[in-house]
Amino acid sequence: MWYLLKTKPREEGRAVTHLENQNFTVYCPWIDKLDKTGKIKKEPLFPGYVFLNNERVEGINYTKVRSTRGVANFVRFGINHAQASDDLIERIKRQEALLCAEPKAKFKINQLVEFKEGPFKYLQGIYLNKSGDERCIILLNFLSRSQKVLVPEEEIQAV
Repeated sequence: MWYLLKTKPREEGRAVTHLENQNFTVYCPWIDKLDKTGKIKKEPLFPGYVFLNNERVEGINYTKVRSTRGVANFVRFGINHAQASDDLIERIKRQEALLCAEPKAKFKINQLVEFKEGPFKYLQGIYLNKSGDERCIILLNFLSRSQKVLVPEEEIQAV
């Protein structure tokens, strides 16, 4: 069984490092995500939480775990600590491996693209970057003016 720990904001990595330095078995699933600039960065699958294996936890000082850098507290339901089974952790690890398959960006920054539908159909522009999960910013040269346009990604295609 695994205990669920709440971490301080954006300190999952610090909590894992310091708990492992104390010889605890800790698990924090990470996934690769594309940021707005198209770069891949690692983010926790469950922001603010890590799992602590309780096979070594018997007889430990809970204060020692809670006072570890990056750890806020144990997650509890009333007086009972939240626990996850080994089977659940194994399924999360398998899913993490699938999610960490490197995400491919549809377009490269400064790539020439063409609108295939919408009001700008058949016009060409330059792909600047993503804006959220479904939209992107295109630099469109229209009537001798350059204008940034926010459009759904499915409306454009590579030239």
